Amino acid sequence: MVTTVIGLICGIGIIMMSIILNDSYNIIFTNLPAALITIGGTASASIIYFSFSAIKDAFFSFLEIFKFKRNKMGDIIDTLLEIDKKFHHTEMINILDSESVQESSFLAKGLTLVADNVEPEEIKRILVRYSNSLTTQKKNAERVFSVSGSLAPMFGMAGTVIGLISMLSKINDPSAIPAAMGLALITTLYGLILAALFFIPISGKIRNINYQETRIRKIIIEGVLSIQKRENAQVLRERLNCF
Repeated sequence: MVTTVIGLICGIGIIMMSIILNDSYNIIFTNLPAALITIGGTASASIIYFSFSAIKDAFFSFLEIFKFKRNKMGDIIDTLLEIDKKFHHTEMINILDSESVQESSFLAKGLTLVADNVEPEEIKRILVRYSNSLTTQKKNAERVFSVSGSLAPMFGMAGTVIGLISMLSKINDPSAIPAAMGLALITTLYGLILAALFFIPISGKIRNINYQETRIRKIIIEGVLSIQKRENAQVLRERLNCF
């Protein structure tokens, strides 16, 4: 979250500073029709390109960036070892309500299956399938932003072409063309900023989060299966440290 906010603030700040230092700020760099063409066109094309569920996944994945709490591998392993020790002295049903378990819905799901005495092979099958489903959702969300990042410059260029056509059809004074061309090119600038500062970086952020969460889920699956077998804590630690 912190790096995302800092990056967005710095990027927008640098762009705004360079614009403010330009003498023609109000005339050149603010254009509502250009913004509508670029943003509206990109959004419309993305809606056509993707299903509603993919766009919904992208929206929630974007919000998750700002509340994502990175779980350290060591902390997850320590939690699993603690649960393993408790499981040697009490029933799993008594462990499920603990705060460390409730912090991870995936871990809670796995331990619930253990408490229900589900066979190890079936537990692994369920958790792997569930993990793959979550990974696929994030990949779809990442793809939405990635494709939108490639569409934004296209609509920026389309807006520029529209502006140039309108300009050339109305301007009789050739000396006015350079100034009017600068106004027409503003849509290209909007498209490039959207792609380079928002869509593509957000896509990469979602990909990184997905990678981290997938690794965490693999550790949890291995830990849950070992806990069900009531393996020795040292054996479990060595097995999980391999990750």
